[in-house]
Amino acid sequence: MAGLLAPAGGLAGGLPEGDSASHGFSPDRLARIDDAMQRWVDDGKLAGVTIAVARDGKLVYDRSVGMADIARGLPMTGDTLVRIYSMTKAVTVVAALILVEEGKLRLTDPVSSYLPEFAGTGIYVDGGPDTPNTRPPKSPPRIFHLMTHTSGLSYPGGYDTTAVGTIYDRKDVFNPRNTLAELSKKTASIPLTDEPGNFHYGASIDILGRVIEVASGKPLDKFLRERLFAPLKMNDTMFTVPASLRGRFAELYTSGPDGKLAVLRDGAGLGLYETDARLLSGGGGLVSTTYDYLRFCQMMLNGGELDGARILVPKTVQLMTTGQVSPDRRGTLKDFSPGYDMGLGFGVLEDPGASGMPGSAGEFRWGGAASTEFFIDPQEKIVAVLSTQFMPSDAHKLREDMKALIYQALTAPDR
Repeated sequence: MAGLLAPAGGLAGGLPEGDSASHGFSPDRLARIDDAMQRWVDDGKLAGVTIAVARDGKLVYDRSVGMADIARGLPMTGDTLVRIYSMTKAVTVVAALILVEEGKLRLTDPVSSYLPEFAGTGIYVDGGPDTPNTRPPKSPPRIFHLMTHTSGLSYPGGYDTTAVGTIYDRKDVFNPRNTLAELSKKTASIPLTDEPGNFHYGASIDILGRVIEVASGKPLDKFLRERLFAPLKMNDTMFTVPASLRGRFAELYTSGPDGKLAVLRDGAGLGLYETDARLLSGGGGLVSTTYDYLRFCQMMLNGGELDGARILVPKTVQLMTTGQVSPDRRGTLKDFSPGYDMGLGFGVLEDPGASGMPGSAGEFRWGGAASTEFFIDPQEKIVAVLSTQFMPSDAHKLREDMKALIYQALTAPDR
């Protein structure tokens, strides 16, 4: 499939444009990223992809290849609307920490202080999904457990094939017609997988979204819009896509039975993103653009501020990007992110050698289910965002390739 190669976008790219050579990148080596993205599209791995990189707050690389929607002939660009899925999580944790800074929320508070339905939630011991046996936790799940995926909450059976995952399926926790309040009550009626403190990926940050609503007195979408998106000029980040913007909304793809790209219809239509959907999923419900998310990342790299808009203070960002989970309690994190610890909402690179990818200790990152990815390297002052729409996210080694391609072009590190 032929691809489109877009020129650098200057101020339209979310950040001011900079000369790549002046910011330590080899232009010739950056061109290797162009070639790699073109191969991904030509080989039928992706319909379209965008990668944007900034250093020192300046956009030094911004390219798009292929199509956001093949059937419509819609080119992929930096302002294509994409489902960022779990990249929503970092945004939601930042929002919660705004409330921590205001004294409306404490990291050590039990979740039940804000959501009383969790006061009686037990830990799964044994039994099937119809009659699970539980016991009380030794210590209740707290707000920081939600932020580090150590609360004991889980996900439906696609992620958790145990009896607990089956119960999530049966209760239809993530039905788009549920409100966050309904999601919280359904989730609280399901046993925890383990004692709080052990990493287990799941609905933790969706529940944190409901905590934000209770602590702030505002719906999650309104709080995010007022306190994050408007100040950061993230005008294309939202939970629902209005009809006026659907012309920019990318299609979602997978591999068909013949190995060729196929539209993923299950959940790919509007689903969570319909204008009449009720679920504001703080764990995976946002639509955004490469350029919008690049601004979010730059705010984090700057210690909580961008273009005069102060979202968090540097000490809060430092806390967020400090590892929180001891090695013996990291569970599956060691499998899908080797070398990483878990901070508050971000995976934090502890051991670049163990990760199998170039990078710097202290770098923080996360990805989304449709193969999107971002990373922020404070040592090198680099932020990078990859946008595409392909599931499952582990089918192709896009994230590893992106990091290798970016760092191989960095000829002046540690400036």
